[in-house]
Amino acid sequence: MGSINYYENVLDIFVEIGMGSINYYENDFEAAMLKDTAAYYSGKASNWILEDSRPHSMLKVSIPRRGVLETEEDRVSHYLHSSSETMLLEKVQDELLSVYATQLLEKEQSGFHALLRDDKVEDLSRLYRLFSKIPQGLDPVVIILKQHVTAEGTALVKQAEDAASNKKADKRDMVGLQELVFVRKVVELHYKYLAYVNNCFQNCTHFHKALKEAFELLSNKAVAGGSSTELLAHSVTKFSKNAGVRN
Repeated sequence: MGSINYYENVLDIFVEIGMGSINYYENDFEAAMLKDTAAYYSGKASNWILEDSRPHSMLKVSIPRRGVLETEEDRVSHYLHSSSETMLLEKVQDELLSVYATQLLEKEQSGFHALLRDDKVEDLSRLYRLFSKIPQGLDPVVIILKQHVTAEGTALVKQAEDAASNKKADKRDMVGLQELVFVRKVVELHYKYLAYVNNCFQNCTHFHKALKEAFELLSNKAVAGGSSTELLAHSVTKFSKNAGVRN
């Protein structure tokens, strides 16, 4: 408590020297403090990127009571003038996220692709919250989502193509079954990533657009002599007819 009062008294002196203005505080104290803070977190971020094989870097930035941003908010409330909060947090976010955004998102074991692949729902939500705080921070995230969904969809198309190339002329029932399997997997893929967009990415329109564009690319890919769209439409029609017969 004594140390807090000491720092408060020192800061009061800066304000008093400025006759109520915070110019002295900003020029003689705040500028140096922000520079030192940037240097400190630049070193921290570099070490975390190199050492962590899981999404620990994001955890260190964001976990309440332990996270860097929360720690710096406490530092403002206890030691600094309230006017420093915005610039201090922006400086921290810049050093921890903006500067290393590409490395954070593309790390093999803990990047965005890995989080999507491993269904890390909480980490995906955390990543969205963090990158939404920095200017254009979500732009690369949206691009990676589109790339990832497109790649998964392309893999499904290849599986269907391989199955079609191995079919026998007298096994039409098997071919029909393979078509249904493909359609089911495509529907499941869309459902999975739509849930991510709605829940983890807070229903953000940019992510909805990326998902839509990924499936548009998928719909134009050829499967068994036709497009994915034609196969989906054929399967839906066939399913509807069968359902009508059963009813």
